[in-house]
Amino acid sequence: MGLFLNALGVTGDSSIPIAQRVRNALKSNMSRYEAYFNAAGGSLNVKKWSGTQWRYQTNTEIALDPIIITPTTLDNSGIPQDVAWLEANDAQRTLGAFIAPDGSFTRQLDVLHDKLDSWKICLRNMHTGNLRAKWLSYKNVFLRKIMYPLIGHSFGSEDLQSLQKPVDVEILHILGLNEHFPRAVLRAPLIYGGLGCTTIHGQHIIDKLILFVHHIRENKRIAEVLLTSMSMTQLECGVYKPFFDLDPAIWFPLVTPTWTACLWRDSKTANIDIKLHSDIFWTPAAPRKNDICIMDVASTMYSDHHLVQINQCRVYLQVTFLSDIASVDGTRILLLYYNGKGHSDTGRITGLHWPPIGDLPQQHWALWQEFLERWCGTSLRIPQRLGGWYEGAKILTRICFFMLDRRLIL
Repeated sequence: MGLFLNALGVTGDSSIPIAQRVRNALKSNMSRYEAYFNAAGGSLNVKKWSGTQWRYQTNTEIALDPIIITPTTLDNSGIPQDVAWLEANDAQRTLGAFIAPDGSFTRQLDVLHDKLDSWKICLRNMHTGNLRAKWLSYKNVFLRKIMYPLIGHSFGSEDLQSLQKPVDVEILHILGLNEHFPRAVLRAPLIYGGLGCTTIHGQHIIDKLILFVHHIRENKRIAEVLLTSMSMTQLECGVYKPFFDLDPAIWFPLVTPTWTACLWRDSKTANIDIKLHSDIFWTPAAPRKNDICIMDVASTMYSDHHLVQINQCRVYLQVTFLSDIASVDGTRILLLYYNGKGHSDTGRITGLHWPPIGDLPQQHWALWQEFLERWCGTSLRIPQRLGGWYEGAKILTRICFFMLDRRLIL
C-alpha cells in the first residue's frame, strides 16, 4: 500500500485519512498532466515525447475500494448534509415563485393551474346568485394569487392560453353571460363599448412595466443589473439604434431571451414604446465617418435563421461596425475576418465584454462569406470608403500599433 501511495505522489501528514490523501494526490497529478498537455499543444505530441512511452495498464495486484465523493453542506447546527442534485430545469420555490436556472416555467404553470382548480371549487361552493362576491373573489383573491409569481417570469401570450381559456369561462359566468360571448368585446376598453377585462398576459405586461420603471428610477443596485442586461441585448442586436425601437419579429430571435428582452418583445407587440435617455442606456456609436453597423446591412439581405447565423458569426468575431473588420485606410475588409479569424489573429483588441459563444459550424461561415461578398464583392472592396475617426469617439475595437524608425506600424 505504501508503494502505491508513493507512486501516486501521496505525501504529507500521515494523520490524514488514506482516501483523502489519494484524492489530493490525484488532483495534484491532474493539474500537472494538464500542464504537460498544454505544453504539447493540447494533446500529446509524439515527436516531443519520443523518449517516453505512454500506455495504460491495470494493476490487478492492488485491490482498492472505489472512492465516492458526495458534496455536502452544513446546516444551521453544523451537521453535514448531502447536497441534492438539481437539473437546470428543476424549479425551486423562492419568494412565492418557482424559478428554474434555465428559465423554464413548466413547474410554475402547474402551480398556477392548481390555484385555478382551487378557485373553481370555491366558486362552486358559493351561492349561485351571489355574483358580486364571486367577482370580488376573482379580482381581489384569485387574480392577485396568480399575478404575484408571474412577475419574475417572461411568459408569452401563447404560454398563458392554457390558463386564460378556463378563466374566461368563469368570468363570463360571473358576469351572467354565455361562455361563447365574443372575446373581443370582453377585452375591449369601456370607452369603446367593451367590458374592459384585461387578459392575464396583458396584466403581466403592466406589472412588469411598473416594476421596470420603479427599479430604473429608484433602486440603484437593481438598475445596474437591468442596464447591464439591456446593454448585452443591445450588443447582441449589433445596431446603434436602441433595441426598444426595433421590431421584435426580426430582432428578438437574435438575442438571449432575458427578462428585459422579453419585456421589449411583449411591450412592442402591445404597441407600447419604451424610451430611455441616452445618458442612461448605452448604445454603440460609429467611430468613423461613413461607418455602418454590420447587422443593419445584413437585415436588409437576410431574414429568419440566416440572419441569426450571420449574427452568431459577428458575435464570435466580436465586431459591431464595418470599421471593426476593415483595413485602417477604410478601403477593404480584412481577409482574416472574412475567413472567420478573430482579433487574436489580426492584432486588434475589443474594448467590450462579449457574450460567450462556442465554435460555429462551417455552414455559418460559408453564409458569412456569402454575405460579405454580396455586400462588398469578391474583392472585398468597401463600396464607400470609410472616413476619418470622430473626435472623442469610443473605439470598440482597438488597433494595436508600434513605432519603428519613426514609422507607425499598424
